[in-house]
Amino acid sequence: MEIQQEIKLAVMRLLARRDYCRYEVEQKYARKYPADDLDLVLDALEQDGYLSDERFVGAFVRNKLSQSYGLKRISFDLKQKKIPDSLLMRVLDELEPDWFELAQDAWARRFREPPAGDYKVFGKQMRYLLQRGFSMDEARAAIESAGEIKD
Repeated sequence: MEIQQEIKLAVMRLLARRDYCRYEVEQKYARKYPADDLDLVLDALEQDGYLSDERFVGAFVRNKLSQSYGLKRISFDLKQKKIPDSLLMRVLDELEPDWFELAQDAWARRFREPPAGDYKVFGKQMRYLLQRGFSMDEARAAIESAGEIKD
């Protein structure tokens, strides 16, 4: 029982700083503590509401939205943390982000001038927005709203 108390204190100290998903906590303490004891403690912490994947996803998504990241990037990052898409979609349904507006914001933070007919600059700006997780339509609309080239 003492090992479980030690695990609980370690996890509680970790969770005091910020929310973590269960997978992150498991990865952090997998080598230090026995898997069975760790699972029991994490189950108890989830039951008591201290550890919540849903709360973690909400905070994570709000943070990424404030940094102007797109859906694809947010989804990819959460898949790395073993978060199911259904949980992400539930959080996004509550937040209802405007992806086109976020793409415009990301463009405005990074670039000052629209490409003005320069396809090399246009390509650079498109790649930037695509790497941030926006779709082709969202990226193109963001650049065009800033005075992009007309085909």
